[in-house]
Amino acid sequence: MKNLFLFTFLFISFITFAQRDTSTPSLPNIDERLFQVFETTYLKRLQTENPFLIHRWNFYLDNSWYITELPREKEADYPEVEVDDLKNINILLLEKEQNLRKEWEKQSIYKIKGTNKALVYYPGKIFIDKLNKKIRR
Repeated sequence: MKNLFLFTFLFISFITFAQRDTSTPSLPNIDERLFQVFETTYLKRLQTENPFLIHRWNFYLDNSWYITELPREKEADYPEVEVDDLKNINILLLEKEQNLRKEWEKQSIYKIKGTNKALVYYPGKIFIDKLNKKIRR
């Protein structure tokens, strides 16, 4: 009886472990805008060696900033940034080409040249909170 119980237990354990998904996690997709900022070989290497960084940059592209109306009296108070297409912003490319900076504790505001709009960075710690919520940390 003991042998039958032991055999049944081992058989069920074997079947259970054999059914587990042992596939490797899928690689993150690389947002096309990242190719405008980084070399392809670097991004492909990161995709396998540091996939979290690809996830972070993908999230950063759309979730680290926002556009808002700028009150007329505030237009001269902020540094300017040139944006060709307000609907298709590559924030990493703007940072690289126009030397934009963001703060950890407070939002950074840039007047968008030729408009009454502003590009506003979320404070770094708020961005990290948003990222952690997305990845459920």
